[in-house]
Amino acid sequence: MVNQLFNPQLLSQDGGLLQSCCILFCALILARFAPIPRDLQPLLWFNRLAVLISSKVNHPERAVSQQLIAGILATLILIVPSGIIVSFLLSLAAYPWFFELIILYFCLCDSAFKPVAEKVVTAIKKGNKQDAKQLLTPWVSQNTQVLSEVGLSKTTIEKLFTTPIYGTLATILFFSLGGATMALVVRMLRQLEHCWPPYHPNFHIFSSFVGQFNRVIFFIPTLLWHCSLAIQFGQLGMRSIFSQPISAQANKNQFNNHYSSYALAAKLLKIELGGPQQFIENGKTIRVDLPKVKAGPLPDHRYISQAITVTQTANLFWISLTLLLPLIWTGLRLL
Repeated sequence: MVNQLFNPQLLSQDGGLLQSCCILFCALILARFAPIPRDLQPLLWFNRLAVLISSKVNHPERAVSQQLIAGILATLILIVPSGIIVSFLLSLAAYPWFFELIILYFCLCDSAFKPVAEKVVTAIKKGNKQDAKQLLTPWVSQNTQVLSEVGLSKTTIEKLFTTPIYGTLATILFFSLGGATMALVVRMLRQLEHCWPPYHPNFHIFSSFVGQFNRVIFFIPTLLWHCSLAIQFGQLGMRSIFSQPISAQANKNQFNNHYSSYALAAKLLKIELGGPQQFIENGKTIRVDLPKVKAGPLPDHRYISQAITVTQTANLFWISLTLLLPLIWTGLRLL
């Protein structure tokens, strides 16, 4: 059996597939057990560059067409050169697998939010809301200093239910389809939506292109993630996926790509999620009224712990599947 496993013909046929699966699995393990500190993550530097460019070219007082063109050009300037450079470097590298591992490791950095959520629960239990606010600040675009205990719980649960879509599942899917370059480009597109929230009045037109584009490319990862969550709740979960919340029409006006995930989380946990957010722009506070999903009482730290368990189970399912699929494929080839 061992001789068959290392058969030269099998390795020549499936060596690339097995190597890619090993790279992806190693990146998942590294991101999970040895995450990069939030302040040192390269994608956070990319966020700062995106914010800097938007401050120069985004002018909400101008005509809609000018804002739209500025948003499209800013997106292309940030994404296209980076994708070309990474692709070129990978083609020249003596050991491209090493650089693919590093790129995937960077793309999977947000999988480290689970320990942050656990620390938020501990801080809220101790009544130390200021620590909880500080923990959440690097992870969200809204102003966390004005959040109450309910707001902290809502924000943490929403982050738990949305981070794996682009932080884990989309990386696995797009790496399988187009390699490390595609995974990185898709991850950068998501970061632009984080920096330029489409529901923010100053970015409503400017980021509409990247927001609509992300809605398309993340449709399949979002659907797969929702299924892995809903299956844990049986009939309630299946009904929750296909039932549209009453306030869905309000979300069409606000354009929040994560609204469907908020709605599913609220129904599965039987709580209320969503609601207004506040942003700080040039020293001024901007309040954005976002639709709520009312499926139960207001959440507290106990629901954060429940959300951690649910999302952790779904995450482990996709990580295990990433390991098992190449093994199953190799076994079938041997037979």
